[in-house]
Amino acid sequence: MRLTAWLALGGLLWLAWRPAAPAAPARSVESARALPQALREATVAPVTRLDVTLDSLPGRSERAWARALASAGTAIHWRLAPGAKPGIALTVEPVSSPNGGGRVIVSAAAGEVVTLRDAAGSIDSATTGVGGVRVLEATIDGTVMAATRGAAASAALRDSVVLRKVLVLARAGWEGKFTVAALEEAGWEVAARFRVAPDVVVRQGGDAPIDTARYAAVVALDSSAAPLGAAITRFVRSGGGVVLGAEAARLASLAGIAPARAGQGVAPLLGALPTAAPRRALGGIAYTALRPAAVVLERTGASARVVAARVDGGRSLAIGYDDTWRWRMEGGDGAPADHRAWWSGLVASVAHAPLAPLAVVAATDEAPYPALVEALGEPAAGAASGAPPASRDAGERILFTILLAALLAEWGSRRLRGAR
Repeated sequence: MRLTAWLALGGLLWLAWRPAAPAAPARSVESARALPQALREATVAPVTRLDVTLDSLPGRSERAWARALASAGTAIHWRLAPGAKPGIALTVEPVSSPNGGGRVIVSAAAGEVVTLRDAAGSIDSATTGVGGVRVLEATIDGTVMAATRGAAASAALRDSVVLRKVLVLARAGWEGKFTVAALEEAGWEVAARFRVAPDVVVRQGGDAPIDTARYAAVVALDSSAAPLGAAITRFVRSGGGVVLGAEAARLASLAGIAPARAGQGVAPLLGALPTAAPRRALGGIAYTALRPAAVVLERTGASARVVAARVDGGRSLAIGYDDTWRWRMEGGDGAPADHRAWWSGLVASVAHAPLAPLAVVAATDEAPYPALVEALGEPAAGAASGAPPASRDAGERILFTILLAALLAEWGSRRLRGAR
């Protein structure tokens, strides 16, 4: 036992004083552009550490490559170059419109110039405001890419929307006629019920029950909707949407889902129809006593003219304008198109539009900076120095164990001999 202990001790001394094997070198990478070459070289000839300074964010493949090297034992310390602004995030969601398209939401540092493009070309280029967010709706072809001075992100639609019919309820007249025309021209499939006498209703598109399996939204323009108040209320509370005209908003049968209470009348501004603010020429009402969390979408001066709110699972919107058909017929050259877009936008904002996942979704990089932190950890606080300590060799641990066992055996042997 004594000989074994001395041999183990000699082996430990030799391991302690032998010349250290040359350590794999560390490497500095001074820009994101140089990172792919550095990763290739570190894969072929391993290094102990990569010190990476990023003036822009690496892409998905570089992040995955760096993470694999880190998992294989290469320490990767990264930091941002002075002045770098890497924060960018992008998402694309479908809009409830018969024309398709999507809503693009991009977030970047305030004051950054953001360029947006897709497979068909440029979509938009703008400077972000104080909040650093840019939102727009556009027709989208493939993957959307957003780029700033030091970062780029990409996103694609993951879902499409299922749009059903829009039901228009009105008395026979110009307002109902041109509301239906505007919606159909915008691409909506419209069903209509026009009351021409107290007991006479002319129907377009059948007489199906009002539920979310058949309709995306109901447009109730006037008191002709009163007999259907209970059905419309159930429809909205179960997830449907409703647009209430000024007269319909006063109905007691719809008071439970109205976003606000109908208030005082608003006088029209004569001569405003051909101007840039044509709806000032439309009389009607102002809304007061808004529901909790209701939002005023349009005002005429201090008067709330368009108000929206969530009602249980659905959405309710009330407009305070009378005779919007006059805008279409008596406005400027662009009045028909503007009237059509306005009505389509109102319906789209409340429409029940369940999502249907797309079969194929392109690989995207929606938030590159959080993805980089997830892959490589938080950025280093300062410049890294020194190589990481080498792990203790397994042979040293074995020799130490043998030495300890031999010493214990020698001690136990002496105790046993003394006991005799």
